[in-house]
Amino acid sequence: MRKFILHIPLILFCDFLSAQQTTQYTQFTFNRYGYNPAAAGTSFKSPFEIIIGTKRQWLDIDNAPKTNFFGANYTFIPKRSYRKWHNIGAYIDQDQSGVFANNSFLVSYTFHLLISKRLVAAFGVFAGARRFFISTNSLNPSDPAVAKSASNLVAYPDVIPGFRLYNKKFFFDISLRQLTTPKQSNSEKQIGLNSKIIPHIYTSVGMRFFFDNNFSLVPSLNMHSTFNYIPAFQGNLMLNYGTRFGIGASVTGKNFVGGIFQIRFLKNAVVGIAYEYSINRMRVAAPNTIEFMMGIVPIFDTRDRFGKSSNVAKCPILEF
Repeated sequence: MRKFILHIPLILFCDFLSAQQTTQYTQFTFNRYGYNPAAAGTSFKSPFEIIIGTKRQWLDIDNAPKTNFFGANYTFIPKRSYRKWHNIGAYIDQDQSGVFANNSFLVSYTFHLLISKRLVAAFGVFAGARRFFISTNSLNPSDPAVAKSASNLVAYPDVIPGFRLYNKKFFFDISLRQLTTPKQSNSEKQIGLNSKIIPHIYTSVGMRFFFDNNFSLVPSLNMHSTFNYIPAFQGNLMLNYGTRFGIGASVTGKNFVGGIFQIRFLKNAVVGIAYEYSINRMRVAAPNTIEFMMGIVPIFDTRDRFGKSSNVAKCPILEF
């Protein structure tokens, strides 16, 4: 009985779970490539960018949402002119919530164009396939939706376009997801009965403020929504010291508050850890969410992309 009572909040939040059809990260500026293909190749510090990560939501509940990802991309750094450059990459993620799971297998291409002295526009696209799974072992086999459902299938093409406008102190991102895979089905089979996947819009904006004492402050805002639903907002505020570490806070709508810690090690590697606490009714059953990211990324750079040195280090992750 006690276990049932503790799981009542999960039932009450079933609408929230059904809406969470796309992956969401606390450190959305760390995994900017995973959110937007146009964010790849924004730095000349190194031509390579490699990042892995995992998120475990509501740790105390079985089959709660969990996500893993891996991304890598390569920038073709121009030898002479910095008017334009290209980037290619690959991204894989796995998202699981309850009995449902899906994997994305994507490749990307990004084109960067210098449109003014200090302003760059980037256009990118992911293209690939998604594999959907459902574990029917814990479901009622006499249910028509379960009886007719496939246990797994591959849907394609999965195309995600993206755009980024940025300079040293500002960025604006927008990407569109689930436009070309509206259902968990293909020409041969489907999961559930007329199950739909809703297109989502992801938008992010951020700014950077430098201080004379080697600190930099970076507020950023992420919005994701469907075309017919109220947008959900997430805000981060990062304070970074020199080239060594950053600490920050995060607020996700009326659902989570959290903290972020990121630290540099070796030469060009970084670790980011985020903790979120549920401030809605989920805190009764499972208040804790953990996120971990690690990568070899062009961050903590003291040079801008045009080769000019700076006395103030750029902030972690937000390498414009």
